[in-house]
Amino acid sequence: MKPAIWLVPLLWIGAVAQVRPLAQRPQFPQQQQTGKASVEGSVLDAVTSEPVKKASVMLNGLVSLTAVTDASGHFAFRQLPAGQYMIQVHSERYPQGLGLLDTAQPLTLSLAAEEQKQDIRLPLTPGASVRGHIVDEDGDPMPHCTVTGMQFRDMGTGRTLQQLGFSQSDDKGEYRISNLPRGKYYIQARCNQSVPLPHAFLRRTATVDVPAFTYAPQFYAGAADPVSAAKVEASPGADISGIDFRMAPARGVTVRGRVGSAPDRNIQVTLAPQDPVGRELRSRGARLNPSTGEFQIPNVLPGSYELAATASAEGRGYFGNVSVEVGATPPDPIVLPLAAAPEISGSISIEGDTANTPMNNVRVIMNPLESRIRMVPQPQAEVQSDGTFILNSVMPGRWQIYLNGVPGYVKSVQQGDRDVSPWDFETGPSAVQLKIVVGARYARVDVLLAGAAGSEPISAILWPVSGDPRFQQNVGMISQGPSTISVPPGRYYACAFATAQLWVLMQNAELRRALEGRCQTVDAPEGGSARVQVPLIPAADLKQLLEKADQY
Repeated sequence: MKPAIWLVPLLWIGAVAQVRPLAQRPQFPQQQQTGKASVEGSVLDAVTSEPVKKASVMLNGLVSLTAVTDASGHFAFRQLPAGQYMIQVHSERYPQGLGLLDTAQPLTLSLAAEEQKQDIRLPLTPGASVRGHIVDEDGDPMPHCTVTGMQFRDMGTGRTLQQLGFSQSDDKGEYRISNLPRGKYYIQARCNQSVPLPHAFLRRTATVDVPAFTYAPQFYAGAADPVSAAKVEASPGADISGIDFRMAPARGVTVRGRVGSAPDRNIQVTLAPQDPVGRELRSRGARLNPSTGEFQIPNVLPGSYELAATASAEGRGYFGNVSVEVGATPPDPIVLPLAAAPEISGSISIEGDTANTPMNNVRVIMNPLESRIRMVPQPQAEVQSDGTFILNSVMPGRWQIYLNGVPGYVKSVQQGDRDVSPWDFETGPSAVQLKIVVGARYARVDVLLAGAAGSEPISAILWPVSGDPRFQQNVGMISQGPSTISVPPGRYYACAFATAQLWVLMQNAELRRALEGRCQTVDAPEGGSARVQVPLIPAADLKQLLEKADQY
């Protein structure tokens, strides 16, 4: 039975939260849960020890309450029944959910009847700021440039740079990225300005290129890509200055052409560099005339690109792509033909006692594994009552397949007459038929902690040795005995950590790979049970592994 949930009024004096029940339906009266225990304390800055006002403090247990701290950082929860509780704190002025080691950790505590816990101290780790100037080749300030803090992430589909903070330069060319969680960052500046070049009189036509300089994106310090860039280390509360950029102009050209055999609406044209990192950071959309299919992309710097177009009409998807080499002069106009996306059809069957489960709410979702096909909307389709489905907009490439709303796990997939992995299979320009079998016989795993647990919350995690790279199962640990979970059958790695942000950490595929030699493995049989004793990975070891994984 789920614990009762309560509405909480916030009192101005001492930010005291009282327990009051939700409005109850007359036919389902519930007994109010109150007691004589209480918890109170303060929220403090972890660096300065100054009180943090207007922080939200969440209490979860037999009752769920929220309080807001006053000017002295004080909070209090009163009239609590005896039991186990967890407290967590959040403030908009502090980074939340992005820092892997320094976000607020939940505090677990046990309250006896009439126990009065006081002087609870909840620290919040402040973020860092990065600031500097952006100037052009003559040393003049460049306003309206976007500056971004980035870190590499690998969620199981490849290593990509993700944005974790940004700013825009002002009229003086100054910028400031605030509230960055502790970590090491690549800092990139992008200035979309173009500078007209001196030229003689040009007769204006629809295809004329007016000579202009543009500015290539730049990583600190003066690097074209993250491989040769310097990382900036942001410590809690630090104000890092002098991260300056001097942008260099380069001659850009216009790439133009026409989408051939296109439907008359929903056409999108994108130009992206061939290298994976550049593709994520410098993809550009085209200016398009939907009535003629003509497009142009100005200020394109020399390099190797892929030009891709997608369109949709009457439920059918269309695609086309071509490689483009851009040099010092504009390439000839490009004709980009579109072809109808192949039809991906199939059927789903469920094994076991749930074989007659209705399919009304089940959806088939295709997740791209290649950056070039991430530029199109994610294909998905409803499953019909007989278990069949049809996807009309799947571009050729590598994909993962997921089912949403099905009571089980993907056990096997057949593509035509051969078995394929549901987590990495390839489609081509021809129609494909898939046969998906859903298993319903989960394995039961008893997880025990090797050694005694301290006062901090301990969580274990299981992830597959092979299989769905995005699957992970968190387990709340207790030192007195095993915690039991159900997982799809297979072999798993298992470890325990003293951190509340475990699910965030384990989305990092590089960190998971680094942990493989430190964790236990367990074989979870279909419909059976297994037992595993997991080691506790110390926080210092976890920090070192994160540094090696380029995520800290």
